[in-house]
Amino acid sequence: MRAALFLTLLLWAAGAFPQDIQPADARPLVITDAIAMPLSRSQILQAALKSWPYSFGQEPGARMILVDTANGSIKGMARFNFRSTGVGSREESMGVVSYTIAIEAENGQCRVRVGHLNHTGNHNAPGGGIDMGLLYADKRPQTPVPGISMGTANRLHDDMRAQVQARANEVLKVFLGAMRRASDQGR
Repeated sequence: MRAALFLTLLLWAAGAFPQDIQPADARPLVITDAIAMPLSRSQILQAALKSWPYSFGQEPGARMILVDTANGSIKGMARFNFRSTGVGSREESMGVVSYTIAIEAENGQCRVRVGHLNHTGNHNAPGGGIDMGLLYADKRPQTPVPGISMGTANRLHDDMRAQVQARANEVLKVFLGAMRRASDQGR
């Protein structure tokens, strides 16, 4: 009987210790915005098509990949030219952050999503390029980046994320403003 009580107490005590909390997987950075407009899906899609050249169309390498009028969607790609503000004299860390744009028109609303943000380093630099890869919404996974220390990789990622978010929000603001102007002209 004592053995059974001791075993029960031991199992209860083992369950009382705190569990290890595993960190959540790093989430890729996605920037979204939306605008409500008193228009039909096709009118909103036309306003988005008129707004593209003044916003995302001005970005380096911008192009529309798909315009699906039946589903009210536009898919595109562009890039952001990156130069580190925090890690000086590292030409290898320069490069581009390519991204995709998804525009979804619905009755009364248009949603825009900028995602798949991926850094490719400057491979013309004397030391070769440093590819940071996918940008994350918060801290990047602690995986090594060839050619730089973990601390430098984290600083580069934070710098890159801040620059990309600022630029994407600026372009989104221009796009949504152009949408308002295009919708006012269409009525």
